Amino acid sequence: MRPRFLNLPAIARAVGFAVVAVAIVAATLHFREAPLRSPDPAASPAATSDPLSDELKRCQVLAAQAKDDADCEAAWAENRRRFFTYRPPSTTTPPAASANSSDR
Repeated sequence: MRPRFLNLPAIARAVGFAVVAVAIVAATLHFREAPLRSPDPAASPAATSDPLSDELKRCQVLAAQAKDDADCEAAWAENRRRFFTYRPPSTTTPPAASANSSDR
């Protein structure tokens, strides 16, 4: 019998280990770089100008007592309504005005 010169399972195993080693080195190099500074969400003007978010933060501080607070219940209801209501992107013209302009 002739000996097998190519041991395919051993070669495949070695290639697999090499691929995993390259992936580990690539991940290490990627995460070694300093992360880009992202804008602080608390400092954004959109987050601070919403009175609902301010009320929700106040209710979060109240913790267990918030369940008896009528203002917190109203804020949670408004937050649920905003979350579960689909509203297409707002346009500059109201829907009634755009419907009338298409009739002409």
